[in-house]
Amino acid sequence: MKRFVCILLALVMIASLAACGSKPQEKPVEPAATKAPEQPAETPAENTPEEQSETAPAYEGTAIIWHTYTDAQQEYLEKAVEEFNATHPGMTVVAESQPYDGFSDKVYQAVIAGNGPDIIIHYASEAAKFLEDGKLVDMERYLDPATVAKLPAPTLAEATSFADGKLHILPIVSSGPIFFYNKAIYDELNLTAPDTWDELVENCKVIKEKYPDKFGFAFDSETDGAATLIMQTGNKMFDAENIYFNTPEVAEQMKFYQDNIAAGYFTNAKVGNYFSEDFNAETLVAYIGSAAGAPYLNIPYGMGKVPQGGAVEWTPAWNRGIIIFDNGDVNRAGVAAAFTDFFAEAEMNAGWCVACNYPALFEDTMETETYKNFAATNESFTYLHPEYAGAFPAVTTQTFARIALRNLMSQVAGGTDVNEALEEAVKYIEDELAAQ
Repeated sequence: MKRFVCILLALVMIASLAACGSKPQEKPVEPAATKAPEQPAETPAENTPEEQSETAPAYEGTAIIWHTYTDAQQEYLEKAVEEFNATHPGMTVVAESQPYDGFSDKVYQAVIAGNGPDIIIHYASEAAKFLEDGKLVDMERYLDPATVAKLPAPTLAEATSFADGKLHILPIVSSGPIFFYNKAIYDELNLTAPDTWDELVENCKVIKEKYPDKFGFAFDSETDGAATLIMQTGNKMFDAENIYFNTPEVAEQMKFYQDNIAAGYFTNAKVGNYFSEDFNAETLVAYIGSAAGAPYLNIPYGMGKVPQGGAVEWTPAWNRGIIIFDNGDVNRAGVAAAFTDFFAEAEMNAGWCVACNYPALFEDTMETETYKNFAATNESFTYLHPEYAGAFPAVTTQTFARIALRNLMSQVAGGTDVNEALEEAVKYIEDELAAQ
C-alpha cells in the first residue's frame, strides 16, 4: 500500500511540473504512464514507435496475459496487474489463468490465429517458435532502454540470439545448476568443493579409494553437462545456420568425460528420475543439479559453484522472461511493454523472485531489502554466477541440439569413439533441420 501511495504522489508531482519539462529526481527510470500528457490523444494503430515523438501520448488499450501460475505466484501476478492498472491511466492489463496441460500448443494456435494473448512468461526457446510467423514484437522498440540495460551481458546475448538478432524476450528471473556434495564424506576425507574439473577428479579418486561402491560425481542433466564442457572450451555450440561443436577441443572434453566414467569416478546411470535420489541414498557423493533442488535433499550437504577449467568461464542459465506477441496493434504492444517495464522494476521484481523462489537477474533487484532477506534463506543462490552464465541460442536448432547433446553424452559414456559420437550428433541435427 505504501508503494501504491508513493506512486500516486509521484504522478501528481509530475503533472504539476509538466509545463516546465521537469522530471522526478527520486527515480531514474520514469514509469510509462508518466510519459502521457494530461489529456492523451489516441495513438494511430499504424504508427510505429520510431514515428512517435517524445511528446507523443502514451499507448492506450488492453493487453492480455496468459499464464499457468497458481498459489503464491498467481496471487502476486494478479496484485501486480491490479497495481499497474491503478497507476497507468488509459492502460489495462488482464491476467487470464490457463490449464497447464497443452498450454504451449494453445498459445501457439491462438497467436497464429490472431486471437491469442499479448504476453506470456516463458523461455526464449518458446519465443523462437513464433519468429518465422512474424508474431514477435521487437521489444527494444517499446521498452524503456534502462530496463534492457539491466540485463547481464550473457543474458542479453540469449535474449537477442534469435535468427533476426532482435530482442524478443525480457528475462526477469534466472536459475541454474550448482555443485552439491555429501558433507559428511567430504569432511571425513578433508575434501572441499572443487573449483576446477581437475580438482573434482582428484576428489573422486580419494572417494573411490575409501568407498569403492560409491560414485564421486554425476551431471543431473547430460544436456547441460555437454553444454558446459563445450562452452568452457570457448567454442560455440550452434546458431541458426551452423553447428560448431565438432572440434578437437570439444572432443578432448568428451574424452575427459568418457575416461572418468570408465574409471568409475563419474556415472550417468541414475536410479530414479533425478540424481538427487541417488545422492539421498548415498550411492552418489556429488552431483551438479538445479539450485532449486536443495529442499529435496535429506542428508547433510554442502554446495559450490559449477567447476571451471576451460578457456573461458561458463555455466548454464535457465532464464524465464516476458514475451510480447505482435497482434498487429501498436497500442496493445505498447501497453504490454509498459507492464513489462513496470514488472521489471526493482521492488516489483524482488517480490516476483520471492513468489517464484527464483534468483534475481538484475543488480537493482538484488540490492532491495526484500530480495536480500529472501536470498539470505537461499544459500544456493550464492553459487550461481549470472556474470558468466549463458544459455542455448534461441533458434530452431536448439530443439534438436538438446536431444543430440544428451545422446552424445550417453554414447560417450557407453564407450563410443568420441569423434564418431560428435559426427553422429551433428548429423542428427542436420537431418532433423532438413526435415523441417
